[in-house]
Amino acid sequence: MIIFKLDDLIWQHRTTAEDIFQKTGIGKSTISTIRNNKNINISIHTLNKLCKYFNCKISDIMEYVPDNNN
Repeated sequence: MIIFKLDDLIWQHRTTAEDIFQKTGIGKSTISTIRNNKNINISIHTLNKLCKYFNCKISDIMEYVPDNNN
């Protein structure tokens, strides 16, 4: 399963979802969905904007964690 680590980045950079929205144009509902680790399809365009905003790698935003469900 893929988990998003956006909350960690927001905390580390002492920023807000509102600031991300204002500076990237990523919709507030998209930011909220990513923060809540809901099952979503996230575009490469959105990932690129987040990487640019946080000056980070994709692996800082999301990570693969094996499911225990076989």
